[in-house]
Amino acid sequence: MNHTERNANSITSSMVESLIEKYNSPVPRYTSYPTAVEFSGSFNPDDYFSALSKMDSNSTSGLYVHIPFCENRCFYCGCNVIISRRKDMIDVLLNDLFEEIRFKSSFIPFKPQISQLHFGGGTPNFLRISDWEKLMGFLRDHFIFANNIELSVELDPMVMDENYLTSLRHLGFNRVSFGIQDVNEKTQKAINRIQNIGHIERLMDVSRQLNFSSVNVDFIYGLPYQSVQSFQANIDWIKKYKPDRMAMFSYAHIPWIKKHQANMPAESMPDASEKLKIYLAAESQLNAAGYASIGLDHFALESDPMSQALKNRSLHRNFMGYTTLSDLDQLAFGPSAISYVQGVYVQNHVKLRVYERSVREKKDFFEKGIQLLPEDHIRNYIIQSIMNNLYLDINECEEKWKINFKEKFANEIQSLQDFQDNHLLNISRDAVEIMPQGRYIVRHIAKIFDEYRKKTAESTVRFSKGI
Repeated sequence: MNHTERNANSITSSMVESLIEKYNSPVPRYTSYPTAVEFSGSFNPDDYFSALSKMDSNSTSGLYVHIPFCENRCFYCGCNVIISRRKDMIDVLLNDLFEEIRFKSSFIPFKPQISQLHFGGGTPNFLRISDWEKLMGFLRDHFIFANNIELSVELDPMVMDENYLTSLRHLGFNRVSFGIQDVNEKTQKAINRIQNIGHIERLMDVSRQLNFSSVNVDFIYGLPYQSVQSFQANIDWIKKYKPDRMAMFSYAHIPWIKKHQANMPAESMPDASEKLKIYLAAESQLNAAGYASIGLDHFALESDPMSQALKNRSLHRNFMGYTTLSDLDQLAFGPSAISYVQGVYVQNHVKLRVYERSVREKKDFFEKGIQLLPEDHIRNYIIQSIMNNLYLDINECEEKWKINFKEKFANEIQSLQDFQDNHLLNISRDAVEIMPQGRYIVRHIAKIFDEYRKKTAESTVRFSKGI
């Protein structure tokens, strides 16, 4: 029995209820470690510019560009976006992006080679094709695109047509991701994201005809009026159109941070029990349809390189998502974008006007940041191994970091004992391995190695629920 079959067959309803009762508490998502809440406004920006100067010319890097604009406000959204239909705002943004890239790149003593380029938002297809031509030309002038570069973009299918998609392909894009979220009209109305499913299906067909190497979709569970029964329409759609990869994100209800989320009727959202059952039912069917479960919220066809990376325990994750590429320096540009270079995280200013001023004055570029300590690097390695590959090779960890794992982490191993007693993980002499049912609370397992959570009272930091 392979890992997919074990995941699909090992969870019972009683286990679901038990997991919810014990572990449905706030916990970080660990897209980074230290997590973004540890980033500080008192961070010294010179640490980042120094890190840029120390980049390895023999390694490739990742590049991320944040396009913050959306034409409409989706009530579920947790991203940093600006609602506007004024296309002239793009002209201003591009000028600022170019200035930011010129200035920061001047600290790098060589032209970086890029193996992964991703555009997120917001809605990147807020850009006109002429904007894309200008932007891509600029990036090719300032960076070296690797021959096998992954060039991907997030797209809102309702504000684009087939010709737009064709133009992106001609510009070199080889991966596209369509944000669908839910095919049911009642949920679409509640989240203020009305979709024309027929139009999306045409875009899927055209993407195949254009030979994009990966055609992906995003769905969300936990939204208003969703249930196991209603979500079946989403699963049927996925099985019909067979995207290469799929994200199925757990909706994080944080109206105290994202006030527009309060526009949705909270009483219509599935409770914790129903929400997890939605995921389990979807996962079981997707596994049976040939998809491997990737981490907490992604699926990929068994033949996809991402599925192979999981089997080989070589999967990685950064702020752009799961990747088959090893840990890369991540150069990120645009409002709110987060970079990671040589052990330094920085986040650009979130508010557009503050971002614009920082770029034009060439000072105070960052809202916050952090320079990793030696201890952070070790714990980051452990947490990401557990989160991404559900497995920590203790021997490799000891060799890489020159430590005695069981001596250094004796307290953590003791804290993991409860998970082992409940068959959620297995600790041996050589490894920590997450068991099938342990996948659903892996954030809680990873938290054991989070030194910052030991120092900070949970009541002072509000994360989304762990399930």
